Amino acid sequence: MRAWSYLLGGLLIWTVHFFGDYIISSIFLTSLTSRVLTGLLTILCLAASVLLALAAWRNKATAPDLFRRWMDWTAFLAAAIASVGILWQGLPAILI
Repeated sequence: MRAWSYLLGGLLIWTVHFFGDYIISSIFLTSLTSRVLTGLLTILCLAASVLLALAAWRNKATAPDLFRRWMDWTAFLAAAIASVGILWQGLPAILI
């Protein structure tokens, strides 16, 4: 189970951000509170995703076998894609 959490960690963070954004925008609509909460959620999720990507990148260099290297590479790519998605979803709420 820990391996699956590691592999899908970035995508899970992206999912939390996605649903959090919609919950915030459904409750607070277009108020300043909505923008502030969306900005905070975006920063927190982006930081978590970037930290996961950096950890996977560091682990990739010292992986003991080919399977572990593949897991680190997959976790890195998932976290990197999630970081772009999180930024893409959070940016309109902050800019508008």
